[in-house]
Order: sequence, then structure tokens, then C-alpha cells
Amino acid sequence: MTIPFRRQDIAKAFGFDLCDTQSSVDSNRNRPPPRDPQATAQSLPTNETSTKSAFLALPAEIRLQIYDLLLVSRFNREQNPSWGVGNTCQKLVILHMIQAPQYRTMEPAILRTCKQIYNEAISILYSGNVFNLSEPKQMFRLMTQIGPTKVKLLRSLDMWIPWMADLLPWLTLLNALSKEATGLKHIELGWGADSEFPWMLKRGAKERGLGDNVFFIRALAKIQGLENIHIKGHYAKPWPSYLMAKTGAQVHAECGQYHQQEVDDDAEDIQFIQELNKRNLLNFREYQEGTEDLVP
Repeated sequence: MTIPFRRQDIAKAFGFDLCDTQSSVDSNRNRPPPRDPQATAQSLPTNETSTKSAFLALPAEIRLQIYDLLLVSRFNREQNPSWGVGNTCQKLVILHMIQAPQYRTMEPAILRTCKQIYNEAISILYSGNVFNLSEPKQMFRLMTQIGPTKVKLLRSLDMWIPWMADLLPWLTLLNALSKEATGLKHIELGWGADSEFPWMLKRGAKERGLGDNVFFIRALAKIQGLENIHIKGHYAKPWPSYLMAKTGAQVHAECGQYHQQEVDDDAEDIQFIQELNKRNLLNFREYQEGTEDLVP
């Protein structure tokens, strides 16, 4: 049985706060119908009706552009460059962050306007955005709230695996994605490691995280249909070639975790970023030492 679309489902999935609008919605639901529907319809302002029909009369290409502007998360990169998708003004949909009304970067309420708009625009909401997560439960919550049909519309994920993460929940998630998120095309994935002291990067140390775990990389390679995989952070040396062979995707392997300089950075910031990148590169090379023999 098909579950009817509810605004609350999408709001919960994207962490929207509906407290500012829910009271007005509830009051509208409880309002009794007019005694004379025909007279009420005749009394409606003609410009409201014409505005609605004028929008649907627009060429489909124009409507799709409008949906894209409303449903794809964008922001001013100066607010926080780390929230951006690459070097663009598109903003990651960070699943653990609640978006209060004043900070919203999307307006999915348009999907409630009418059935035609919903059918035309719903795929843009899920295929046009990049969803960021650092814990499997964040993704499982989204998948539960939007349902299996919409999970298939997901195209891009950005995942960060902290060095202290447990293996089993990530294996469970990757297995679920391989079976349910069949529309995935792009994955960016980074592995963290605690590199404060040199001994933390030695083989077998817990502080190395999951970047050299063969069970993790096998589970990741089960996700088929991918076009691009971007890996970064601390990972084993054979992983890029293994992923390319198993998935057929183009694999971009970043050496460590590179911090991008912004246009408005001053000289002091630029020097700090350069030194940080240099140190990260040294840690990355030390991490990969001895991983050549790992065979997934």
C-alpha cells in the first residue's frame, strides 16, 4: 500500500523546524467548509487563480530551473567553506544539523502545492543535493523517513568516517546502500586517523581508524552503478585501483586531506593552510607504509 506524501516526512528527513508554520496548517485543517462553495469560488481574487495557472503554463524547462533554485541547497561560501560541495556555492545537506527557518537553504514546501508540481519536482530534491553524514544512523534515519522509492532517487553522498568509528554499523549501512540506493552515482568518502603522535599511525594501532580495513573496502565496492568515487584522508595504498576494478567508476584519490585556500584568505591564513597540508601529506605517506600487501 502506498503511503501518502506528507510535508512532515520531508521536513523530518531534512531537519527542518516546522514550529513556525504548523499552527497555521493545523488551524486550516480544522476550519469548517464554506456553506456555499460556488459562491466562495466566485469570490476568490482572479489574480491568484491566474498566477497558479500561469506558473504551470510556463515551459517545462523554466519550471525545472525554478524547482532547482528552490530544492537544491545553496549558500554563501564565506559562511563556512567546509560546507560547500567542492568549490561551488552548493551546500551539503548535513544530516545531523537541524535547519531553523532563518537558516534554510531549501524550500521543499513547494512540493505540497499540487500533484503536478510534486511529480515534476520530487526527484530534484533527492538527486540534486549531496547528503553528508558521519554516522550510519544519520543515513538510516533519512532512508526510513523518505521511504524506499525515494531512496532510489539519491545520487550523491559525502561520508566521513571518524577514526573512532565502529566497523559493524558502517558495514551494515554500506550493505543497505548497495541494495536500496540503486541510483547512486557519486560518493565522496574520507577516513579519519589520529596522527597526534607518530606511534598512532603504526599498523595495528586503533588510532589508524578504518582506512585500512579490508572488510570496509569490500562492502564499499559492492555499491554498483557508481560513476565517480572520491576518497581522501587516511587509506591503504591498494584501495584506489581496487575500487576502480570492482566498481568500474572513475576514482579520484586525494593524498591525505587537502585543505583548500579561499580567495579572501590573508597571508597568515594561507601560510597556516600550506603548513597544515604539508603535515597532512607526511602523515598520509607514513600511514600507507606497509599497506601494499593488503588484498581485499
